[in-house]
Amino acid sequence: MSAQIPHAHPKATLWDLISETATCQPDVIALTDGIRQLTYAEVTAAAAHVAHALSAAGVSPGDTVALCSIRSPEQVLAVVGVLASGAAVAPFDVRQAATAVRENVTRLAPGAILADAEGVALFPDALRLDELLAEGWTRESAPLPGPQPTDLAYVLHTSGSSGLPKPVQVPHSAVHHRFQWGQTRYPIGPDDTVAHWGSLVFDCSFWVVLAPLCFGATLLVAPDGTEAEPRQLAELFDRHRVTVMHSVPSLLREFTAEGGASAMAALRYLLIAGERLPGDLIRRVLDLTGARIFNQYGPTETCIDVLTYEIGPGDEALDAIPIGRPLDGVHAMIADEAGEQVPEGTPGELLIGGASVAWGYAGVASATADRFVPDPYGAPGGRLYRTGDLVRERLDGVIEFLGRVDHQVKIRGVRVEPSDVEHVLLLHPEVSQAAVVAVEDLRHGGVRLVAHLVAGEGAPDDAVLRAFLAQRLVSAAIPETYLRHLTLPRLTSGKIDRLELARQGALDPPTAFGESSHEVPRTETERAVARIWQDLLKAERVGLDSDFLALGGQSLLAMRMIARIRATFRVRLSVRTVFDAPTVARFAAVVDTAVAERAGAGIG
Repeated sequence: MSAQIPHAHPKATLWDLISETATCQPDVIALTDGIRQLTYAEVTAAAAHVAHALSAAGVSPGDTVALCSIRSPEQVLAVVGVLASGAAVAPFDVRQAATAVRENVTRLAPGAILADAEGVALFPDALRLDELLAEGWTRESAPLPGPQPTDLAYVLHTSGSSGLPKPVQVPHSAVHHRFQWGQTRYPIGPDDTVAHWGSLVFDCSFWVVLAPLCFGATLLVAPDGTEAEPRQLAELFDRHRVTVMHSVPSLLREFTAEGGASAMAALRYLLIAGERLPGDLIRRVLDLTGARIFNQYGPTETCIDVLTYEIGPGDEALDAIPIGRPLDGVHAMIADEAGEQVPEGTPGELLIGGASVAWGYAGVASATADRFVPDPYGAPGGRLYRTGDLVRERLDGVIEFLGRVDHQVKIRGVRVEPSDVEHVLLLHPEVSQAAVVAVEDLRHGGVRLVAHLVAGEGAPDDAVLRAFLAQRLVSAAIPETYLRHLTLPRLTSGKIDRLELARQGALDPPTAFGESSHEVPRTETERAVARIWQDLLKAERVGLDSDFLALGGQSLLAMRMIARIRATFRVRLSVRTVFDAPTVARFAAVVDTAVAERAGAGIG
């Protein structure tokens, strides 16, 4: 076992830790995507180059830099470069709805925008990563300002009941505390390879991406799109002997069911977070790996994870795995509606205090005041974050997750407010009433959204509604099922009877064939698209007007479908295409256009 990288400074920032590691082992491989490799010396040189470019563009310590990109080694270099400049990084997933990304970046008013080729399509005036990192950079001697422990490290957007995403501000001190705690529970070092196959807009990815570079491990960045093909991903992980993996339960279920088992043989640690962890999934995973498995919990408004639970003997018999105990330096309070602490074993809302709590929401003082409240048990001036999660403390002090105090749900790791979806549905001129509820997804696990509508005579069909929502919401927030009503059921109080709507939605899962007439595909492209859909969706027939989402497709399957289209036709399409062109005929037309544009550009 190689020696652990020393980090003596208890108040070091992430850039301090990465620089120190590079000094200790400059020629060790720090970063790879399976093809390209960068040493620690090269990573810090590239980051310094980015930092100097940001400084030349007017970025100062304390500013925020928007990063609009897909997952890649260049994205990682950009993150480290922003931190080296003393600024905070605010990542945006350019595969999400373009309108929402533009609006969120504009509201944030960053000091600069860094973008890859996909991001430049949204922000033509951004600093281009491909040009910035293709200039033959070497380690520059000019000193970097770097951040202070009290500075902001990152800004992540989370959806709220107002309908506008809120930018959460997390300081270096909280991130450093979280990283150092992780080294006490599941230490990583030069003999480890950590897999990055998620999106940087999830806060857990900050540990996945940066902790390996802080502590001397190798970061394996899965090429964009491979998360949609478990067998391809498994081959990559197996070839590089991945020892540490982080996943949300729904992705882990797909991974283990579709060929990912072989990649788990070398695992030392499997970290799971983002959704409720069902016991049946753990039973499957325990058959595949001898790794230590941790179930972790932490809202975006706290730093990455604030509760953890290591899976032990007998836990596989549980219906759901507990979310555990607070990290060192973090404390939890379970309160009733009046904000008073409840007796042990009594359900209540979880409030989090201590070293991991974020500053609040940038530019949204009212929401900050509502969710971040005075901490009666912490240091003077300390605050508790009201999570909105309903929990209960067991007799042994372990905390169990029970659900939401409000109606918020997590779908494939993405936090969704059904009220936000309702708000957007009501923007459609033909929709007069809307209620969105979450029901159990019997086909794919987790939950799915069902939209209940009261609409006029010109009510749009499901495909039109999905396309309308896709322009304004992330893909996980787009309902799979749409039910029409003359009027919505209500309680005697006048409130919508959501339990009744949930019952109706559970009785009406996506049908096997939707309502299509199954006209036979005519062109080679249409036939190829139909074959791919038929295989992925396990449908008996797929016709020209078959709707991918009505057939039971969801965002994970959409990602896999896009990956297969890319491999078949050698074109890159966004997952948003599925919502804009949900039928075989319309989707095939988009593919044909992309192929023609590729040929016109002279790309072989």
